[in-house]
Amino acid sequence: MNYSRVTSISRFVLLVLAIVLVCALAVCGLYVDDDTRLKGIFEDDAVRLGLDLAGGSVVTFQAVTDDSGEALDTGMESVYTIMRDRLDNQGLTEALCYRVGEDMITIEIPDVDDPDEVVTDIMKTVKIEFKDSKDNLVIDGSLVESAAPWYDQESSEYVVSLRLNDEGAAKFEAATKAAAATKDYIAIYLDGQLLCKPTVNETITDGEAMISGGFTSEYAKELANNINAGAFRYEMQDVERRTVGATLGENSLSSSVIAGAIGVALVIIFMCIYYKVPGVMAAIALVGYVGIFGIVLILTKTNLTLAGIAGIFLSIGMAVDANVVIFERMKEEIDAGKSAKGAIKGGFRRAFAAILDSNVTTIIACAVLFFLGSGSVKGFASTLFIGIVISLFSALVITRALLYLSVGMGISDPMKYRSLGRRNN
Repeated sequence: MNYSRVTSISRFVLLVLAIVLVCALAVCGLYVDDDTRLKGIFEDDAVRLGLDLAGGSVVTFQAVTDDSGEALDTGMESVYTIMRDRLDNQGLTEALCYRVGEDMITIEIPDVDDPDEVVTDIMKTVKIEFKDSKDNLVIDGSLVESAAPWYDQESSEYVVSLRLNDEGAAKFEAATKAAAATKDYIAIYLDGQLLCKPTVNETITDGEAMISGGFTSEYAKELANNINAGAFRYEMQDVERRTVGATLGENSLSSSVIAGAIGVALVIIFMCIYYKVPGVMAAIALVGYVGIFGIVLILTKTNLTLAGIAGIFLSIGMAVDANVVIFERMKEEIDAGKSAKGAIKGGFRRAFAAILDSNVTTIIACAVLFFLGSGSVKGFASTLFIGIVISLFSALVITRALLYLSVGMGISDPMKYRSLGRRNN
């Protein structure tokens, strides 16, 4: 047995191992749970489902206030924004949060069967207090409009910017004037627990302050979230708690998966027939794409809704589209007289710019939808973004490696890498 024969066999073994690997990825998420057991992507509790697919809990809150008119509308809008931000910070991007009437807000959280858990763990009211060194209350969280972490380039440290409403600004000005005279502090408490004791360096007259103290990025973000968590304009009382079933029926998920699987199977059949060897390799890479996507969904604990499933299948279509662009460039290279290996190299090189440009524009659209949208819109944007990144890896890395392996194991006839289309002139 000569050296080239051994090399062909070894590359064939590598190709077989690659096929086995991508099939394993498709069947199992390779995620180890608390019981050190591999969790398959099709297990019931592997992927978090949205309210439309798995049901969940619905809680309605009502403001306890005497306000009315424009003041009530402004205050409730502030409460809504805080609740929406808290849900997003908890990773519950698929949760729905919307106003009902003038003084109520309803929250729908998927895959949570206990409404009490929603109130206790997610929407619990926290008490933020600012006190001087004599333990006198300066302001409470209801007078805080917002708190945000940011990096101060002048001091080269992470700080928290604080903005108060008119009433809070007036009270804070009086307190900081007294504290600044003696370089005293005004402490911040969360539910009676001390968060920090920033020293007052000057009188704050405009209701906008900057809290510093050698914070890390993580602590500044945590401090801002804690202050925002206690910034409810009104006391919010839950007036309704209930559990709901899947709004699209129990068979919606299985029907959607079956429909998507049929579509992917038809695409694979077409690719294998029309594009020959490259089509077969793209089909194998597509199976690997499904497995990798399953891993990401499990590890990121993404809530999957019907809109999210649409984003997944759309990204699969874009992955196939990238392969089509590559294979058509390969056909042109073969028609120009290139060898199979040369056609693969030239096809990927010529198609890379077009594929990258089209995917970058879609990623920008995903970013806009994610940061400006909410609920299912964010779910669609997140799954589409994840899918695009994985599809790029699948088309530009996995498919390319499989094609080079196929050439290395002896499938070197250029015509086996050329599509069935007409020859280019």
